[in-house]
Amino acid sequence: MKKVYISGPLTGVKEIEKMKRLYEDVGKVASKYFDSVYIPHLGGTDPIKDPQVSAREVWKTDHREVASSDMLIAYVGMPSLGVGAELEIARITTSDIILFWFKGELVGRMTRGNPAVSSMIEAEDEKDLLVQLEKVLKERVVSD
Repeated sequence: MKKVYISGPLTGVKEIEKMKRLYEDVGKVASKYFDSVYIPHLGGTDPIKDPQVSAREVWKTDHREVASSDMLIAYVGMPSLGVGAELEIARITTSDIILFWFKGELVGRMTRGNPAVSSMIEAEDEKDLLVQLEKVLKERVVSD
């Protein structure tokens, strides 16, 4: 069973509902290529809907889900310590990583230099992102 983890900042994000929809849209594209799609805010650790979940439990849940995934797709256009941790967990567990961000956003070299990163998408907008992601997934997942 192939599994993908969708990563992106949630804590401290101004337009959190917009970002959640973005991650869900990325998940819809990924669901064409993976048997299982894990999106953290839908998995019981949403910082708004699930504030009773302890920080330790969030870490355990996210660590388990990343470590058991074949691929991590991460929005890296906004600095996030949590996303950075997920990228490192994915690298250690030999998951394939796809990074994405939008034109004009700065992404650090440390993030882009992660040896598990197989693809990077710099998109004009969400529509462009989803088109590019579809192409990358078709090449990466179907050919495996």
